[in-house]
Amino acid sequence: MISKRFDHRIEHVTIPFKTQTTGVLFKSTEVTLEPDLVQLLQHDTFKAVLGPLGAEGWELVSVQSLCRGETQIGNQNAQGWAYGFAMPVGYLLFLKRETQS
Repeated sequence: MISKRFDHRIEHVTIPFKTQTTGVLFKSTEVTLEPDLVQLLQHDTFKAVLGPLGAEGWELVSVQSLCRGETQIGNQNAQGWAYGFAMPVGYLLFLKRETQS
């Protein structure tokens, strides 16, 4: 019976977020909560990561989103309000390749 052995690897791909410039006299740039999908896809982010790994024999097994908690708490007219949600900020790519043993 031949048993197969595998190497395992985890890569991280960050989701870029759109930025917004505010202010007239004193301009400031801040990151919004909206993902910049154009930048993510046009720059071939996944292809740039997966291309070289595929050439080395790595096989993509699974993808898991990586989230952060986003919360907002406010008080308007003495009525408290709050909301929270999990926001994806990147992906973990799980890969494997067979070892020569």
